[in-house]
Amino acid sequence: MAMLQMPVVQILLWLAAAAATVWIVGPSVMYALRKNRFWIDVSDNGADAEPDGRDRKYEARFREFVALGFRPAGKTVEHARFMSPLHWHYKSHGARYLASPDGKTFVGNHRIAGGNPLRTTAYTIFEEGGMIMSASPGVPSIAEAGGNYKYEAIGDVEPAELLAIHARRVEAFARARALTVKAATMRELAAEDEKYSLLVLPKMKLGSTFGTVLMFIVPAAMIAFTNRGALPGGMLPALICACAAMFALFRWAILPNRLPMPVRMGVLVGVMMLGPFGFMSRVLPDPERIVERGLDRLDAKATIPDPARAVERIVGYGPRGCTPMLRRLESPATKPQTRAIIHDALVRLHGSDLGEAPAAWQDWCSSVRQPKR
Repeated sequence: MAMLQMPVVQILLWLAAAAATVWIVGPSVMYALRKNRFWIDVSDNGADAEPDGRDRKYEARFREFVALGFRPAGKTVEHARFMSPLHWHYKSHGARYLASPDGKTFVGNHRIAGGNPLRTTAYTIFEEGGMIMSASPGVPSIAEAGGNYKYEAIGDVEPAELLAIHARRVEAFARARALTVKAATMRELAAEDEKYSLLVLPKMKLGSTFGTVLMFIVPAAMIAFTNRGALPGGMLPALICACAAMFALFRWAILPNRLPMPVRMGVLVGVMMLGPFGFMSRVLPDPERIVERGLDRLDAKATIPDPARAVERIVGYGPRGCTPMLRRLESPATKPQTRAIIHDALVRLHGSDLGEAPAAWQDWCSSVRQPKR
């Protein structure tokens, strides 16, 4: 812990703690202020939709659609700023599109966060505005755009079956609403997709992830305010950084990425389980060490202006701080005012006065320090 007393280390830790706090809390503030924005970058260069040799599944899917008469149409990449309280900037891995010869049906292929499975969605837009989508394997929609927009998740089916299902849905939807299917360009399709997303995103209740941010704010605030003035040197910013690291791990585990969810949750649980085996016990403040350092500071003062407050602070760390207090009572170098504060704290913690002699408190102190079974 001597390193934490070095001024340079303390400055670096405070800078890291401040940066981590801004990184975690910033998106929540901007989301609450409704500073979020969504847009789609679109390329109508067919070469951007062609396989690049890194995804065998997509390469096979691409060949199947080409065999059905489709041609490469382009690629889109979704962007969102402050999409949720967990995101500064979201950028999708991109969707690659093929179009039917008449331009009335597009198929987009993408992976959520680059992970499995490969998802294929058939799109058709209308002259009157609006779009119908059939996704395989689709993610069930938690919000509807309404109007002339319709999304439906269907099972994992082959390309030909997906197109047949989509054609039936388009016919029924267009007939029910008196819509005309449009022979579209890649950019027209992307424009309708962006309109659809802007209608759906506000309804998806992404603000519910505010609760995740509290996993950092609550423990960091508890450490900062309950241990105020008692933590040595750079311990407070170090603990804030530890809270930020735990938040970052939890965020990584719950947000989609290439690793399967069971693997990510297994890593998270494994790290959390390290607590009882010593890892977290080294990071979290130890009552005995905190009380020991607090007594050091009391003894270093010529006079203690507010003894009652000093007693309250010591009592706040619970009975496990009794060992350093008894050691101070046994030491002839301990100042009388510090002795009086220690005695008052012991009486408060025990509930009765066992006397001035340290030996009178030893049995009680040993019992409260033993782990409960």
